[in-house]
Amino acid sequence: MNLISSNVLSVSGIEYLIIDDSLKIIKISVGLIDFADIADEVKPGDDVRILFPELQGLEDVFDAIQQGEQNSFELKGIRRSPDQAPPLYIDICITKNIHKDNSSSSLIILVQNVTERMVLEQSLFQGANEANLLLRNLKASKQYIDQILTSMPDALLVTTLSGNIKKLNPIAQGLLEYNEAELIGQPITKVLNKVANIEITNISQNTEVNYLGKELETVCYTKSGKTIPVDFSYSIIQTEIEHFQGYVYILRDMTERKQAELAKQQFLAMISHEVRTPITSVTGMASLLLDSKLTDEQQDFVKTIYISGNSLLKIINDFLDFSKIQSGNLELEEQPFVLRNCINQALNLLAPKAQEKGLKLTFLDDPKLPTMIVGDITRLRQVLINLISNAIKFTKTGSIEVSVITRNPSEISHSTTVNICEIQFSIKDTGIGIPRDRLERLFKAFSQVNSSITREYGGTGLGLAICKQLCELMGGRIWVESQLDVGSTFYFTITASVIPEESEVRTHNGLRPSTLTEFRSHGSGMENYQNNCDFSTPDCPKLRILLTEDNLVNQKIALKQLKNLGYSADIANNGKEALEVLEKNPYDLILMDCQMPILDGLETTKEIHRWQESQFASGRRPVVIAMTANAMKEDKQMCLDAGMDDYLTKPVMKEDLAAMLEHWGSIIIRVKQTNFSLVDLPIDWERLHQLSENNPEFETELLQIFVEDMQARIEVIKMAIAALDFEQLALEAHQIKGASANMGVTTMHQAAEKLEQLAHHQERRGSNNLISELEEFVERIQEFLMAK
Repeated sequence: MNLISSNVLSVSGIEYLIIDDSLKIIKISVGLIDFADIADEVKPGDDVRILFPELQGLEDVFDAIQQGEQNSFELKGIRRSPDQAPPLYIDICITKNIHKDNSSSSLIILVQNVTERMVLEQSLFQGANEANLLLRNLKASKQYIDQILTSMPDALLVTTLSGNIKKLNPIAQGLLEYNEAELIGQPITKVLNKVANIEITNISQNTEVNYLGKELETVCYTKSGKTIPVDFSYSIIQTEIEHFQGYVYILRDMTERKQAELAKQQFLAMISHEVRTPITSVTGMASLLLDSKLTDEQQDFVKTIYISGNSLLKIINDFLDFSKIQSGNLELEEQPFVLRNCINQALNLLAPKAQEKGLKLTFLDDPKLPTMIVGDITRLRQVLINLISNAIKFTKTGSIEVSVITRNPSEISHSTTVNICEIQFSIKDTGIGIPRDRLERLFKAFSQVNSSITREYGGTGLGLAICKQLCELMGGRIWVESQLDVGSTFYFTITASVIPEESEVRTHNGLRPSTLTEFRSHGSGMENYQNNCDFSTPDCPKLRILLTEDNLVNQKIALKQLKNLGYSADIANNGKEALEVLEKNPYDLILMDCQMPILDGLETTKEIHRWQESQFASGRRPVVIAMTANAMKEDKQMCLDAGMDDYLTKPVMKEDLAAMLEHWGSIIIRVKQTNFSLVDLPIDWERLHQLSENNPEFETELLQIFVEDMQARIEVIKMAIAALDFEQLALEAHQIKGASANMGVTTMHQAAEKLEQLAHHQERRGSNNLISELEEFVERIQEFLMAK
């Protein structure tokens, strides 16, 4: 090999060696010794196979090249250092070298260091393998996610940050009746109602990572225009890649659950009515018998019937309450009430029972107890009555002490803002006590301490479970401390808004002295009730009453109660008969049962409202009062929605009936005695004629809507004043001011304007007089409409 060839090879990074026919080294390049780490003693004449073991076994290849049968041969080699240094990769090429004179030939072995290339190739190969593995994982992940989305029982939609749909699962397609292509790119608001859209607008401004939206009940719209109730929830998708950022929405079809709830409510309503109706008859007749002359023995028998019937009604009511709580359908009212009045009502009701057993019933009053709070007085009284009744039931001798304290009195002040406080009640007795290992069972449904307690004292085991649920709904809890044969103390708390007192009604330093009151009863409960309640009403209004009731026993009870109260009534056995007699005879008031054959009370009332005034023999529509065994809240609303003016639940207590007749009787008599004229009303009739384009029927409709709206707003104003919510007060007063000005009720406009000014100055002095004026104006318009 000449010098030029050697230099070219050296520059190219290729080293060489020349061997003869016998594979002996003739010449070796200096660079090969360096990079191949060949020992210095390697010299010409050595066998090349010792230097490169890769060449062992290739003798046939060498012969083929020598004979010209093969031009060259390539192979790869690797050198591994004993000191664990990185390996050396080489490419070896064998070719024939013919001398210039062609007299002889030799073999040239070219050796190139390809370590860098091999390392790079290995790195690329490893990267390719990793990329393929990642791609397979991504494909598997996509299949995994797609299978999850497909198998999800809920509808899922994914949108961009701007709210356009970019993915939806098959359940969503089925629920909404759209295929994927029809919804991709469309705004999510296309399939959701306003409630959800407002929520979507709110969350679009929230950038918290993984923010989970609250669940809310709303409806979605299908392609065919149907509305479907759904549970709606959402969360934000935050990633570094903007393309994948957006929102995920989950819709759960609530149709079946709603249908199940409706069926359950209908079943409960049916059971309530069907069970309460005969019990009402029993207690009603017993009540009438107690008003008659009976021997002591007969009095005792009838009293037992009356008490047992009411006990059964309480059990029925407990089942209804428990069912409503379990289904989440029990709604608490938020109304201002005097706390001590609520406690005293419960104590006064149960004092006769305690007196009968010779028990001392006392109430320890906390001087820091707030006068007025906002909450559900009925449910608080229910918890108190249940716990005090239990204390009386399980105590043979001794006393029951009821005490109330404010747990955080520092939060109760007389400032101009409403404060939140925790109020703790305790009912302590000297009764039989409860074993420590049985305390946990007390607040579980249908559970009592042991079977012997049930046999001796009775009960369903629902009372304390209901108390626990009610306390939790009122923001508190309930617990008990007890010692067997010594007594028990039941504690419960509620959280309530405290309404500050007027400064002029406070005592010295805003405090009241602590008081311990003993509640006594003179005689037994029923006797006390009879002796202290006088229902003779010689001055009761002379009302023409129609009793519409299909049940013969209920007819007798109602007629007897009316007679005892100084009233009389005619009877219609169903709604059809009622309509017939209304055309013939004038009536002021109808006591209407709801469930009757032929034509029920709801449909009858709706028909009464469709009649013209001239169709009634009296010349005006009578007042309709529901008297029904349906005790659920929804039933009352159905009656009011049908157009009934008021509502009584069976069994109708004499005092409730008396109060109802007195209330409506005074209105009816006032309407009869008042000679209404256009001048008497605070209305700008010219303005109203312009609004109605001289259409009298439309004017009447406008006034009816106005009265209903004003009555609702006045109630809101009362609550706002009680809670010192001046912002709400100003809003409602402004609405009344605008509506009354538009209707031409100028005097109402002036009163509302003054009320609005008080609100802006955060002053409530004088507000009661202005509210009375507003109520008087509304009442005069209402009386006019009734007379008309």
